[in-house]
Amino acid sequence: MTEAIYLDIDGTLRDEQKGIPKSAIWALEQCRKQNIKVIICTGRNPASIQNDVQALSLDGMISGGGCYIRYRDEILWKKYFSPRTIEYVLRQHDQGDFSLAMETETKIWMDEKAFTFYRQDIEKKLRGLNEQRKNQFLIQNKIVYEANLKQYDEKVTNVHKLCMAGEKREIERIQFSLRGESEIGQEKLWNGRWYLELLPRGCDKGKAVQKVNQRLGISKDNTISFGDSENDIAMMKETGTAVAVGSCSILVQECASSICEPVMEDGLYKELVRRKVIRPDLGRNSEHERTVVAGGSCISDLSEELL
Repeated sequence: MTEAIYLDIDGTLRDEQKGIPKSAIWALEQCRKQNIKVIICTGRNPASIQNDVQALSLDGMISGGGCYIRYRDEILWKKYFSPRTIEYVLRQHDQGDFSLAMETETKIWMDEKAFTFYRQDIEKKLRGLNEQRKNQFLIQNKIVYEANLKQYDEKVTNVHKLCMAGEKREIERIQFSLRGESEIGQEKLWNGRWYLELLPRGCDKGKAVQKVNQRLGISKDNTISFGDSENDIAMMKETGTAVAVGSCSILVQECASSICEPVMEDGLYKELVRRKVIRPDLGRNSEHERTVVAGGSCISDLSEELL
């Protein structure tokens, strides 16, 4: 019996350019009618969660990669880095040669190098779009990048995410120094630089799922998660059923119970139908429920058995 569904946003519930498909909105409405809790689980900070996501009927929100947990109108958990840790990182930044971005609930503080790093990544996604469409994309995805670290006020104490990119040896040295106070959110080679994302000790998507399940008295076996990125793996490991969405990495696929179609091929809806969590929408063409994932991936044997 499914009691809760945990959903990543970008690339899972929502397509960055086209938004949330109507099939997903309908499917989640059917879940809530059955008293199945619907909880977003994202690395985004609360202020950057898109308007169309916030407009959904949701029961809860895990944001900041697990640093902030809200269930309905109640805040269940908040955790930040200590001022001493932030002071240390800023000192290393002043003496070193790496980019730095620091995330709070309402803002992202970044230096010039981080600003350039993230803008270059976004420009790749926006290649081929005109200026009007580019601006629409940034607004709809609540992407606001500013080279504003010099204006950072040391009185701001609610930093919950540190993102650094640079030479691997330097980044790993800082990571080692903070090993007792942090969790690794992500680490990888990105745009030719070693990228590290740190969260406060005790925070990740998996631990956040545990906290919500414990608070609601829900068994792990009665939960489903949907994710597409490696930072979703911790969440997926803490649910009874883990669904990988679209053409995700091998690491994500390895921890998944099944693989469903990409966002805009109605993957969320189709998987919930296959698992008999919801009934099919009779207004849809039933042939679509057997669509194979695009891009060379395929629905797993488990999903096929449930068709």
